Amino acid sequence: LIAICIFASVGAAEALAQSGRAKRAEPPKDERAGKSETKDEAKGEAKDEAKDSPQDGAQTNDDKPLSGKEVTQRAVVKSKPLPGYPREARAYGVRGAVKLRLILGADGRIRDEVEVLEGLPHGVTEEAIRVARLIKFEPAQKDGRPVSQYVTVVYHFNLY
Repeated sequence: LIAICIFASVGAAEALAQSGRAKRAEPPKDERAGKSETKDEAKGEAKDEAKDSPQDGAQTNDDKPLSGKEVTQRAVVKSKPLPGYPREARAYGVRGAVKLRLILGADGRIRDEVEVLEGLPHGVTEEAIRVARLIKFEPAQKDGRPVSQYVTVVYHFNLY
């Protein structure tokens, strides 16, 4: 029997936001010793930077996930598939909980950044991540606009 619990994450949301920003940071530009940029190259880079940066200092809804306390309406989970019990884990008698931190995106999709807070061996954690990515939901809202929200998902694996 597998039980599933989903609740909004209130703690450590800032740490995940900082680690998410660190993942998206651009690698340092290679130094071009002795080479000068042409005007076309400089223009191309300026256009790329303009696309990446929000206009007027405003952040897009999907850039910064919010905690459950920061939204005016929390995300509503429509369906949460149950994970299977991997055969190898069953053979070894693996029991316990897998705890994941997810970002429910403003676009209605689970973001790629899945953080494993507590895991289990023999394919159990991987199975929990796989089915967590299949969760269907309506995005959270802040002031009537869809926003991304952090949630913690716990899958319990027990043998009876």
